[in-house]
Amino acid sequence: SDLNCHFRLKREAFKELIEDLDRHMEHACVVEGGLDMSLITNLQEVKDEILSKLGELMAHPNREETPLIYHLDVAAMYPNIILTNRLQPPAVVTEEDCQACDFNRPGKNCLRTMDWMWRGETYAATRGEYLHLKNQIQSETFPPEQEG
Repeated sequence: SDLNCHFRLKREAFKELIEDLDRHMEHACVVEGGLDMSLITNLQEVKDEILSKLGELMAHPNREETPLIYHLDVAAMYPNIILTNRLQPPAVVTEEDCQACDFNRPGKNCLRTMDWMWRGETYAATRGEYLHLKNQIQSETFPPEQEG
């Protein structure tokens, strides 16, 4: 990663992380790591190190750094997930598709209907972002669909 990026971090986020650090560390150790908190011998050292790094980030929120960029190819995972769980999205598979399928037999269990839930978050654009997009749209020109 040789591309420098400018970051504007929010101090409030780091303040919130610092305030809830004990709860986050306990969750990471007990729930995610399956460890007993009493067995961890260097907990205070790790906590102090995390606090110092969060404090440094909070003290200097405007940063120019070369981040480590990781690419996770989620699109390549979808076919494997669909095949492993034999999922057939209703938007793709119709009843006619099922009737034409070689595996369409009585008692088939290949079509699993699943309840999907929205797990995304929406963020309203700030006034600056809105004005930037408005300016960009106004300055763009597009060729006419038909000449003449």
